[in-house]
Amino acid sequence: MNNPFAGKRLLMTFGTVLALIVSASCATSYTGDMRRVTSELRNNDPDQALEEFRRTFSDSTGRDRLLYLMELGNLLRLAGEYGQAGSVLLQADRLSDRQRGVDLGQQVGSFLTSDTALEFRGADYEKVMINYCLAVCYAAQGNMEDALVECRRVNDKLRALNVNYEDNPNRYRDDAFVRYFMGVLFEKAGDLNNALVAYRNSVSVYDSDYGEYYGLPAPDRVRADVLRLSSRLGMQSVYSEYASDWPDVEWEGLGPDVERGELVVIMEVGLIPPRQERTSTFMVDDRVYRIALPAIPGGSRVRSSLVVSSGSSVSSGFLTEDLTGIARKNLEDHAGRDVARAVARLAVKAGVSEAGEEIVEELTEEGSGIARFTGLVLSIFGAATEQADLRAWLTLPSQIYVARIALPAGEHPVNVSLDGRTVYSTGSMPIEAGGIELLFLRDQ
Repeated sequence: MNNPFAGKRLLMTFGTVLALIVSASCATSYTGDMRRVTSELRNNDPDQALEEFRRTFSDSTGRDRLLYLMELGNLLRLAGEYGQAGSVLLQADRLSDRQRGVDLGQQVGSFLTSDTALEFRGADYEKVMINYCLAVCYAAQGNMEDALVECRRVNDKLRALNVNYEDNPNRYRDDAFVRYFMGVLFEKAGDLNNALVAYRNSVSVYDSDYGEYYGLPAPDRVRADVLRLSSRLGMQSVYSEYASDWPDVEWEGLGPDVERGELVVIMEVGLIPPRQERTSTFMVDDRVYRIALPAIPGGSRVRSSLVVSSGSSVSSGFLTEDLTGIARKNLEDHAGRDVARAVARLAVKAGVSEAGEEIVEELTEEGSGIARFTGLVLSIFGAATEQADLRAWLTLPSQIYVARIALPAGEHPVNVSLDGRTVYSTGSMPIEAGGIELLFLRDQ
């Protein structure tokens, strides 16, 4: 035996690899465990989904802490526990803000196993949706001041996110729906000037990024709200500019006034699809290598039909957010970086296999084949630990629709249907003149 310490080094090498395999397998169980939670949501039972989540997941304090808080906070929101939801989502938002810099230990671990060893920090759109969910919680409780604070934070958050990608900007660099939602909240609060600014910003994002990347240009109702408020505020030059661009958009008779109020329905539909793993496994010089990358399979968008009615008054909804499309494009934006990391990780694992073979060769007779077998086994272990990072906020909706209906002041029966099926009905909805009533719904 050439080296008395070689046997101990060999054991340490195998022990480290086995420990990393166990760690990687635990990290990749999240998507599977969430299936029971999302199944309950598809059954339109958020209370049971919340119970299932709490039963399945303990209070995470590790690298998935942010994901745990986002899922828990959103499930509480869907269950109508707005106070608790706001508290949890606020923790998520603060944690997201603190996630800065690079953890060298996590980076080393990710190159020896997979990117699931990294702390979950969320995609850009997920970070923005934290603030949307918080705004909904506050608005649902009548706390408009804090709801508007969350909407304003989106401006700073989007600006900060894109500083990281100045040379390779993401397609998701602004959110047209959240801008529009801000406008609704400003208008509800009586701040018509800021409402108009938000509506105009929303139109701009729809007609640029959303139209180009997601096939979702500005809905006519969003344009109508720009014309409506610019006219009401006496901003003739602004009104004339947009009116000449949109000669077919009708706006008169829309929105609240001195005799009417308005019901605004925010309808979240479906669930964002989970990521899937795409792999390539191959052999080179008696070594097994594997590359795994996350993906969301493509598919044509299916639009739902949202209708709000009250007596003879009927209003159709419009699609404002396609989170499935955004998530898919987000992965495409990161594809180059993901591939580069996967290739670098493959090179590191190849080096580990080579080093293991050399160690065993020192301990055994040349030509015994044990050393080459060890290199093969280590490469298999390396391939087994290669996992695509499939972690994502799975309780987010696939799409968000908005419907607005103006009604005279007073109590009104209201019916909301989705694809011809009634999802909400009440015999008495209070409507105040000049006011906006918000109704948040979700259907799977």
